[in-house]
Amino acid sequence: MSGATPRVLLCVTVYNGRAFVPRCLESAVRLDPGTAHLDILVLDDCSPEPGWSAELADLSAKLGVRYYRSPRNLGIPRNVSLGLLAAQADEYDYVIISNSDVIYPRNLVPQMLKVVVQDAVGSVTAWSNNVSIYSLDNEDPDTFLADQGVVDWLSATLAGRFGAAAMDIPAGISFCVMIPAHVIADVGVMDPVFGRGYCEETDWSLRSLAAGYRIALAPGTFVYHSGRGSSIHAGLVSGDSTSVPENEAILDLRYPLFRGQVDAFASSGIFEQATDDAMREIMRQGGKQFGYSIEVGWLPRQTADESFVRVLVSPDGREGKVELRFRGFIVDLEVPEFEVGQGIREFFDGAQPTQVNLLDRGPVADALQRAAGPLVTKRGNYPSRV
Repeated sequence: MSGATPRVLLCVTVYNGRAFVPRCLESAVRLDPGTAHLDILVLDDCSPEPGWSAELADLSAKLGVRYYRSPRNLGIPRNVSLGLLAAQADEYDYVIISNSDVIYPRNLVPQMLKVVVQDAVGSVTAWSNNVSIYSLDNEDPDTFLADQGVVDWLSATLAGRFGAAAMDIPAGISFCVMIPAHVIADVGVMDPVFGRGYCEETDWSLRSLAAGYRIALAPGTFVYHSGRGSSIHAGLVSGDSTSVPENEAILDLRYPLFRGQVDAFASSGIFEQATDDAMREIMRQGGKQFGYSIEVGWLPRQTADESFVRVLVSPDGREGKVELRFRGFIVDLEVPEFEVGQGIREFFDGAQPTQVNLLDRGPVADALQRAAGPLVTKRGNYPSRV
């Protein structure tokens, strides 16, 4: 590392994307570098959309970030390699390779640095709603998560739960990955055999693993990722496709044990436990900070408002669980039978609900009405007119 202040280069790879790239760059320039020196480089892979490259160059200048347009289309692997080589040539300590259909949390750089400096870590992938097999499931991330304030809050919440934890994973994902420059010098850049893209970061990760480096996920960092934006624009994938079969075949030939390693990771329970911890923390902190409602009914009220946590309860209390919903995340919570209200309050560390909506009759509804008193609102849950 050069001196006491780590130098970090954030490389944003771009191909078209007029609809989402400005949002990404505006998110990038408000990043908190912490103790690091941060520079931002936009790598425009010769975007063919009329007038877009000129607009992007002007936007980059306005935002104070560096801009480079390739004279011809290189494809994802070569464009990523430009970023890796630029970090080496300009003597940065770390490089972040990122897609352009993302929203960064304000704490991205300091959180990633806490993980990447740990023993033998060769790359750190951020957590996200859309990060291959490591995704945090969400019903509709474009509706519920594509907001700077929400992303900042989610990442701060996960940082509070996981801190600088590093989860060893089978392969990194270059939608948002931090790599030390000395690892690039040792492992090399992306292999151009993967053509226009997909699987190149898996190949790079497995090469780094063979060289003795750890491949890590940072559960204390959350980046919103729309997913496949540039790839769809480039015609690389379409419809529900998530990869390129020809590139998958290259991986299978080079690393015949890799799929088994992925299966072993999936069956280990490590990621499942981390996901459960993350979801519960999101719900708990969401309920404590933004409030939560208890809704008792066989048919939950249809609403798009998930700015607070909704706790959905069956009227008879016999199921021994309730469903928590917040910002498109869903968690099933075990609660004591016939002590639903107490179980819910204990989950939220004693915080009281901001409202109780009784949509059906039953033992739980009766008990909550007695306990919650003025917070209770009775609402019809069936049609009142034909």
